[in-house]
Amino acid sequence: MAVLIVVAGLVLGMFTYEPSWFDTRPHYYSKTYNSKEQCQSVRKLLTDLDKDYIDDEPLGTVCTDKHDLYTTDKEVSDG
Repeated sequence: MAVLIVVAGLVLGMFTYEPSWFDTRPHYYSKTYNSKEQCQSVRKLLTDLDKDYIDDEPLGTVCTDKHDLYTTDKEVSDG
């Protein structure tokens, strides 16, 4: 029983720390950046802009280790 409680606590803690890990929506390639910092700043800008619009689902964005930006919205991607 204690093991189940610990595992459930770890999953809940991971979800509160980084909810994007549990995002199962499809992500589409948007653009490749020169550095991780550029990708992260564009990602933050897109999520901040998305907060201005009231809709059902927030925009999901992910920066990969190769500095590629993926989003959950096809309209944002320029590829």
